[in-house]
Amino acid sequence: MRTLVLRRGRAKPLWAGHPWVHADSVEAQREDAVAAAADLVAVEDEHGKRIGYALHSPGSLLCARLVSRAPAPPDLEALLDLRLDAAIAFRRRLCPDPSVTDAYRLVHSEGDGLPGLVVDRLGPVLVAQFATAPMFRRRAWLAERLLARTGASGLLARPGGHEEEEGIALADVAFVAGAPVAAEVEAREAGLVLSLAPHEGQKTGHYVDQRENRVLVGQLAGGLTVLDLFAGTGGFALQALKAGALRALAVDASARALAQAEANATRNGLRERLATVKGDVRAVLGSLRGEDRAFDVVVLDPPSLFPRRGPPGAALKGYRELNVQALTHVKPGGLLATFTCSGRLPREEFLELVRAAARECHAELRVLRELTAGPDHPWSLAAPEGRYLTGLLLRVNP
Repeated sequence: MRTLVLRRGRAKPLWAGHPWVHADSVEAQREDAVAAAADLVAVEDEHGKRIGYALHSPGSLLCARLVSRAPAPPDLEALLDLRLDAAIAFRRRLCPDPSVTDAYRLVHSEGDGLPGLVVDRLGPVLVAQFATAPMFRRRAWLAERLLARTGASGLLARPGGHEEEEGIALADVAFVAGAPVAAEVEAREAGLVLSLAPHEGQKTGHYVDQRENRVLVGQLAGGLTVLDLFAGTGGFALQALKAGALRALAVDASARALAQAEANATRNGLRERLATVKGDVRAVLGSLRGEDRAFDVVVLDPPSLFPRRGPPGAALKGYRELNVQALTHVKPGGLLATFTCSGRLPREEFLELVRAAARECHAELRVLRELTAGPDHPWSLAAPEGRYLTGLLLRVNP
């Protein structure tokens, strides 16, 4: 079994509960005769004190992720099996009635003690990202258990975005277990019946992390007008219309996503109150401002603006400018739900960014609620990077 020995001072976050070992934190490696899974490594601090056991991705900058802090090496498959069972059982408690909601995060990587594995349930199927080399090697084994324990008809694998770092060939990512996964599947989200495209779009084909926020914003939009920016497939707009919004405008650069939003509006009897605009959100906001159009509720949910590597300055400026533009379209007394989906923008920096946008607009804002992903996206208190979705529900004082 291989042991990773950390550099001086680099073990402190791990002793505090963080699960990640970065490659530049490793001082040395050694081999011993202890039997263990080939990609399971021990992790020690600079004094030789054992921290725990991790899944090893030797070619990645994030080279190891702790899975156990027990004194002896775990039976890895038994451990993963146990955690799969726990993750699935917890989601059944969260979403007990599939006739109301059957679209949710089933496994959330480190949040469920299964680092590198992300699985969403979308109605009858599962969509997975085997995002690290150890999980990718076990994809058939994991898929078999996931299908057997959920009753899903099939499982589709999608890229996670870090395949190159993990030494995974993109050509090998496509993977299906069970029955073939159709181009469109029917799922339910808090009473809405949705046609979803698991092979297309970002992440796993549907942003299940915003489900509870969509419902909350919808509950506050009855009898009001809604502007849904970076709308994707129109989740916020549709929930608002279902809750009684007068009308909603969904804006996105993707014609495919907006067509899906329109189709789902039709499916749920909401089409007459939904309008869509395809285009760059900044440009559309500029044209709306020229028309002097304002809305009771504005939702701003942009994709991550941060580059994979490099300085964050341009991204921070972009987020601030988008919030300035969004605020100019909120009626006095109206609501703004604003988000960032990047773990590179910590909560306090996001709050300051929105404060700066409010000052620029001479707007007085009241925080009604801080927002994040639902409980099907758990994260460790010792690893705040897992809380990647940050949002604010704000009232613009008249």
